[in-house]
Amino acid sequence: MFKEITVKDWNGNVFEKIGKDWMLISAEHEGNINAMTASWGGMGVLWNKQVVFIFVRPQRYTNTLLSKSDHFAISFYD
Repeated sequence: MFKEITVKDWNGNVFEKIGKDWMLISAEHEGNINAMTASWGGMGVLWNKQVVFIFVRPQRYTNTLLSKSDHFAISFYD
């Protein structure tokens, strides 16, 4: 079972979660869905807005979906 939380409600260590535990990046466009694991990226504040940034190689199918969509999800699991 999983629980959706907002960034404001999360109190974990971003360096530990992304760099050591890894995350799952998910994207969708017109019913095509793909996910990939990643251990790079970050979270922060940019111009007073909370942001998440990820890096995905152009060769990845996930990148194709990310380019066509206006949103994506990152997930962390135990």
